[in-house]
Amino acid sequence: MSILLAVVAFFMAFGALWFTSEIARRLDLKNQSALEPHIGPMQESLRRAERQIRELTLGLEAAEQKIHSMDTKSRSLREGSLNGRDEEPCSPNNVSALDIIRGTGRFYPSETLKN
Repeated sequence: MSILLAVVAFFMAFGALWFTSEIARRLDLKNQSALEPHIGPMQESLRRAERQIRELTLGLEAAEQKIHSMDTKSRSLREGSLNGRDEEPCSPNNVSALDIIRGTGRFYPSETLKN
């Protein structure tokens, strides 16, 4: 008799587990459908922000390229003017404009603007 009660209890436990998991799954589906209208505007604003970040990144890269080209042009002009005056070339601690913008080098006006 105890074996029969154990088997019945075992099936009742599995039935309760299946019933509970089925209720949880259905509630989850209802919650997903209730949240979808609210998630749409947030996803759109997230896409818009990502698009703006991409555009800003492209603009920053273009600005870095322009600064780098201007820096190399400035160095070539400065070296050309120094060669004609028999002065020492600029110190090896030159700080480029790109380094100043990135914050990798400190800005010392006395070192960068030698007359």
